[in-house]
Amino acid sequence: MTEVLDLPVSALDALKYEKLSDRYQVIETKDVLEIMREQGFRVTQANTLKPRKRDPRVVKHFLRMRHESHMGALNGTIPEILLINSHDGSTSLRMEAGLFRMVCSNGLIVKSQDIYSSRTRHIDVTEERVVTEAMKVIKAASESARRVEIFMGKVITDVDALQFAKEASDIRGGKIDPKALLTCRRDEDKENTLWNVFNRVQENLIRGGVEGVSPNGRRTRTLGIKAMGSTVKTNLKLWDLAENYL
Repeated sequence: MTEVLDLPVSALDALKYEKLSDRYQVIETKDVLEIMREQGFRVTQANTLKPRKRDPRVVKHFLRMRHESHMGALNGTIPEILLINSHDGSTSLRMEAGLFRMVCSNGLIVKSQDIYSSRTRHIDVTEERVVTEAMKVIKAASESARRVEIFMGKVITDVDALQFAKEASDIRGGKIDPKALLTCRRDEDKENTLWNVFNRVQENLIRGGVEGVSPNGRRTRTLGIKAMGSTVKTNLKLWDLAENYL
């Protein structure tokens, strides 16, 4: 089991930006983190996204967090929250429901019409609201872990599995061989349940190393997705795609 990290608040110090609206309320990530810690949440991963230009100021923080009541696995997954925040007005304070798959150390973000997610503008954030929204999202993540049972119980045909992989390849521009995305990295993922096919494709799509086509048309090995923002977007699209196969 991956050790749950307990990062110091100082590691996520915020830097305030100029030229923000008078109504804009800077919600520093370190303050949100303190509130979350008081409610029993712990950080498992933290990333920052910096602007393309060489500006030392932090634009976005991405934090994966677990609640102390959800440290055990359900259906091989642990419920998590992905918290996204900025100090420059580029994004609201977001919380998305997520799952951590124990067998392959993969984190994935779950998203469908009935799975709760939270977006709070930087003009009406209060400690009470942060706590309320966090509890709603971790509850949604826990419920989505139970939803995995439905994915596990859904057996799909080889034709549907290949179609799923083709649609997943389109997420990255259609430059990846769909059959390569279905490559199985572990024996427990061999059966064609929707859950196994989803995880095979998700892992190969994000980790890379499978057959693809370069911009000049040559056969190549794909690179993994490193940026947290791109990983989040890919996971959301894959989960939505999987929902269509139920």
